[in-house]
Amino acid sequence: MQLGVFTPGDLEPHEVVTLAIAAEEAGFDVFALGEHHNPPYNSSSPATLLTYIAARTTTIHLSTATTLITTNDPARLAAEYATLHHFAAGRLDLVLGRGNTARVFGWFGKEIEYSLPLTVEHYETLRSLWPDRPRIWHACARSPEIADLAALHGDGLFVFADQTEHVARYRDQAEIPLLGVLANDLSEGLHHTPDRLLVKVSSPADVEKLLSAACSALPDRRSSPDSTVHRTS
Repeated sequence: MQLGVFTPGDLEPHEVVTLAIAAEEAGFDVFALGEHHNPPYNSSSPATLLTYIAARTTTIHLSTATTLITTNDPARLAAEYATLHHFAAGRLDLVLGRGNTARVFGWFGKEIEYSLPLTVEHYETLRSLWPDRPRIWHACARSPEIADLAALHGDGLFVFADQTEHVARYRDQAEIPLLGVLANDLSEGLHHTPDRLLVKVSSPADVEKLLSAACSALPDRRSSPDSTVHRTS
């Protein structure tokens, strides 16, 4: 299991960078940043912010949590994240999500009622434009069709720890299922035995608390060759 941290982006940009650096220094596997376009968030351009973080870090894997596949132009997403993937030396993957704020859809000239077909259409375009893309995950909070899409294409599925109703459906269909979980605390996420667990943090102090909890709850990670958390435990 990969263990990491995420922020939805409700911090100042310099605080997000500080958080990512703290996560790497603590030895976590992944740092993830959400995309939002309305207050109180400051992460409307996660590709730009993650590129800066890539330049300030060396080992931690970088991800989105999530990238809005509906309101963004998929050609632009391919261009921006392919560039980031290059400069991050392969330390990148994407979590694609639909978004759930009607007025944000309007800002981009879209309608939330068509978010599901937009997801499928834009995802297929992204796949065709970026054949050597890194791993793709699909955020699934409401629609079983998203679980089906992830399983069909061999992608991972990301869910919130309290919204897991489509996980069994995905695991039944996927040849090699990969489950990611976003959680507010470690124990909540571990309950679902994910392949990648991202815990919400807001400060370097939160990172240290999570590290302590991880070392207690997951003692095998202290000596696991597949994990970096053991470096500072």
